[in-house]
Amino acid sequence: MSPKILSIRPVPSGAGRTIARFDVELGGNIRLYGLLLREFPDGTRRIVGPQSDGRHFVTFLPCIAAEITSAASRELEGQHAEYRRTA
Repeated sequence: MSPKILSIRPVPSGAGRTIARFDVELGGNIRLYGLLLREFPDGTRRIVGPQSDGRHFVTFLPCIAAEITSAASRELEGQHAEYRRTA
């Protein structure tokens, strides 16, 4: 399963550890919306699912979370590179 990032939107600075919101498609069958990409002081990144009533809508096995995190990070960095080229 290779995650496909449908859209990713950087968040304004001051949003704590959250650096972007994104939507992802998994295996062509499942789409998840409103996931958060977070970056920690040591540079590691993790994804978090949206919450309702203090509970996460979705959680992931570590191997799947790592694949999604990597795909979202690449997409976000690609957006930053494109912005720098056109600015």
